[in-house]
Amino acid sequence: MISDRVRKMMEDGLAYPLSKSPEDEEDYIKLCSNENPFGPPSQVIEAIKREAKNVDRYPEPTSVELKEAIGEYIDVNPIRICVGNGSDEVLDLICKATMNPGDETLIPIPTFSQYELACRINALNPNFFELEGFRWNAEKLLKVIDNYKTVFVCRPNNPTGNSLDEEGLKNLLETGKMIVVDEAYGDFSEDTVVDWVEDYENLMVLRTFSKIFGLAGLRVGYGVGNEEIIRAVERVRSPFNVNRLAQKAAIAALDDENFIEESRKVILNERKYLQVELEKLGFEILPSDANFIMASPAPFGMSARDVSNYLFREGILIRNLSGFRGIDGEWVRISVGRPDQNRQLIKTLEELKEIENERTASNSK
Repeated sequence: MISDRVRKMMEDGLAYPLSKSPEDEEDYIKLCSNENPFGPPSQVIEAIKREAKNVDRYPEPTSVELKEAIGEYIDVNPIRICVGNGSDEVLDLICKATMNPGDETLIPIPTFSQYELACRINALNPNFFELEGFRWNAEKLLKVIDNYKTVFVCRPNNPTGNSLDEEGLKNLLETGKMIVVDEAYGDFSEDTVVDWVEDYENLMVLRTFSKIFGLAGLRVGYGVGNEEIIRAVERVRSPFNVNRLAQKAAIAALDDENFIEESRKVILNERKYLQVELEKLGFEILPSDANFIMASPAPFGMSARDVSNYLFREGILIRNLSGFRGIDGEWVRISVGRPDQNRQLIKTLEELKEIENERTASNSK
């Protein structure tokens, strides 16, 4: 009754690696999912309240008003934009609209696991290119790209936080291969290639309202590409895929530029604070263009699991990256929170380090 490919996924235990989420989540400092710690703009809540009375009616089926608002925000013609129930759905639609069963795809790792899941669900064959030392090397990537129809590039990359440079990305695009660039965290780096879609017909850019806009719970994402691809995506899209509340909330979020700019400013300042303080504690830190930091507690003298579990017991959630494809060694991912949350994190880690120092001293006697 179950398809061979899905049965294989089930046997392999392939699934999106959800972070630990306790029932009383509101009592925790949540630094594990890269959300905006300030929540959504207040006008988003008001827009949802106003629209709530209309939930007995289907939403506008093509999200035309939302596409127009997105087009104005990124300065792209709305005919080049598609929207979905999160960028995950847009990713799935791109696979359906542009690839055939059995097509070979290339995924630089470590990265967002949904690329592999979308490929396997759509009967594609995902292949992997390991980033050496978690660094991008476009020249080596170019040497193997001929064997694949599509390459997925997360920019900035999740969970490493770094980005393939513009020259490297242009070189990939010049091959004519389909390049899907995921800019879920692009609003934090202020480095986007959405305007490149006019020059490269083989480029598709994914973006989301789940991060800087604070709408993770409403699931709104969008894709930007050439008109032919967008028409194909619209053809395979389910009707009414973005609900009424989500459409109105996303439009309201785009209209509050002050909130976005202030969120970006504070988060980037706090990211620098965390990088400095974590290094003082002995963590190895990777450079980041996003709203999170990939860090290793190995120099700190502990495993990723032990650090994550200790913080969990102390009411702080971070992401243990053990088991992620392409990650060896001890690594965690820490979302940048509000100033008070970040300082509580550092204080708790300082206490943990003191406990470990005392334990080491006691064992050496």
